[in-house]
Amino acid sequence: MARATGLFHATLPVWDLERAERFWRELLGVQRHATPSYHPAAVVFLDLGNAMLHLVRYPDDVPRPDPRSTHVAIEVDDVDDAAAVVRSRGLPVLGGPLARPDGSRSFYFLDPDNNRIELIQRFGSGG
Repeated sequence: MARATGLFHATLPVWDLERAERFWRELLGVQRHATPSYHPAAVVFLDLGNAMLHLVRYPDDVPRPDPRSTHVAIEVDDVDDAAAVVRSRGLPVLGGPLARPDGSRSFYFLDPDNNRIELIQRFGSGG
């Protein structure tokens, strides 16, 4: 039987690729992945270290998910700093950062394309 070995990428639908790429670069220092996009006019590959984040500009007629139904969690080295930057940009923060039973701390927010994002600092990952 085949077994999963890791997460290769997660996808976020976006309305404006350039704006979305700039948002992630400015918020968390995320850069383009070394692997070139297979469709650069519609997809940007961002490097999250052990996985990729694909920003995809779907056609306007493709429905976007309700942000209450899905989210992507990204590990950061300073969740309080990340929350302050998100708040300074006027983005909707959905509570937190809050402590979790495993000792990690996280918060959720809506990015400029209305995707629900969780930023999490796990114990032993920077403070």
